Amino acid sequence: MNFPSLVPAVFIQRINRFVADVRLEGVGIRRAYVPTTGRLTGALHPGCRVWLAKAGDPNRKTPYTLVLTVLDMGGLCSVNATLANHLFAEAVGSGRMTSFPYANVKREVTYGDSRLDFRLSNLQETCWVEVKSVTFAQNGIGKFPDAPTGRGRRHLGELVKLAASGERASAVFVAQREDALRFAPFKAVDPEFAQTLQEVHRAGVEVHAYRCAVSLQKIEILEEIPVDL
Repeated sequence: MNFPSLVPAVFIQRINRFVADVRLEGVGIRRAYVPTTGRLTGALHPGCRVWLAKAGDPNRKTPYTLVLTVLDMGGLCSVNATLANHLFAEAVGSGRMTSFPYANVKREVTYGDSRLDFRLSNLQETCWVEVKSVTFAQNGIGKFPDAPTGRGRRHLGELVKLAASGERASAVFVAQREDALRFAPFKAVDPEFAQTLQEVHRAGVEVHAYRCAVSLQKIEILEEIPVDL
């Protein structure tokens, strides 16, 4: 996925979950939309360099959108949580996801009490997929979630029902940074999610994780990485 032309800035503070103050050189302090509800621990902190996209609507209250953060150890991290779904769909559609060789891709499909991200299918089978965005990494290990997520546990519960019925079901974690060489649930942040992920995996839900190549021009899924549950 290609990025629009990006503008450099310095992150000042997060006003709330979706709005932040940033400082643009020669312009001053402006408001930016933060496209995620996560804490962005380790990826966003006061004084760090960020890259912004100009809002398409000149009347929007936040004239910029936060797109990338510059990591302390080098490299970039994409902070748009919903982008993980687009990256997954793009990779499946291009045939680059060997674990998911499906021709038909349907998004936002209701099952039970939840809406799952994908229903993939071909002539032989159907595969249900829930995608999660990973922005935290430490010592080469990408971790999810960076804040407790009851919604995430509920989605895993729906996946295990599908697996029990004989359908293929998978939880997919997309690290939107290059330095995540492995994946593990973030037990210190949400031990219940970590335990649930282990349980549903034992019950037949597949767990896959990927890391991305990220530049100022584009982001794309680079390769599958090992999972440690």
